[in-house]
Amino acid sequence: MPKQSNVASFLVASLVMTALGYAVTKSVNAETGDQVSLTSRYGNAVTKSDLVFPVAFLAYIYVANAVSFDSNKLHLARLEKANIPFEPMGKHSLGKGTFITETSFLVYFGVSKIISFLMPLVLIFAGPSDVAAAAIPSVLQVVGQAIAEPATATFHDVLKILVPIAFQTHRLFGPGAAWALDSWTMWDAAVDGGGSYVYTFNLVLAWANLVFTAWNLFGFLLLRALPLYFDKEESPTADFAYTLLPLPKKSKKQL
Repeated sequence: MPKQSNVASFLVASLVMTALGYAVTKSVNAETGDQVSLTSRYGNAVTKSDLVFPVAFLAYIYVANAVSFDSNKLHLARLEKANIPFEPMGKHSLGKGTFITETSFLVYFGVSKIISFLMPLVLIFAGPSDVAAAAIPSVLQVVGQAIAEPATATFHDVLKILVPIAFQTHRLFGPGAAWALDSWTMWDAAVDGGGSYVYTFNLVLAWANLVFTAWNLFGFLLLRALPLYFDKEESPTADFAYTLLPLPKKSKKQL
């Protein structure tokens, strides 16, 4: 059975996300030494919800896995009994290994990283401060998801698929939408003032991210990946004691 250092991995993931949030929110003026905040036209570059969500949701997943799914012991015990190695980047990856060997998925995954992380990162470090500030919250959620997924690799399938769904939902209706709206405002102002090439690129990239995130959530994750987790034989779940409460039944020996 794979060892689960749940507390340690949770603390590490939380500390990394908190440090990233602080780092991208604050910068130091090289000339004066003063600490300044990156801000966009809609307010602070990184809101409290942008920082709280990754840590709070990860904490929820850890508690849910321990309380409602008994740390996924049933499934992990089956793997150990059958002498099946746990492969988080193989047959136990997203979609139970259905996608990891498909060329189309690898291309899809690569494109998503380019437009949602690498290209925005270029804007953050090379673009104007208002463009950088608008893109930062979206990138922070991408990094948060990238940290949360491996940190929950041995968790129950229900919780594993919830991680990308939750992060994509938060990004779509939060930082992603704000970036798209912000990019339109900045582009409109830049057109009037001239020198709009960077702002045009920011506009196209922001809306491309919004459209891609919407498809990834409503098309791929909910309609293609999620149905693969409906098999109780492949994703065993303990019997619950109550209709409305996610608390598993206790055996007579445990009572």
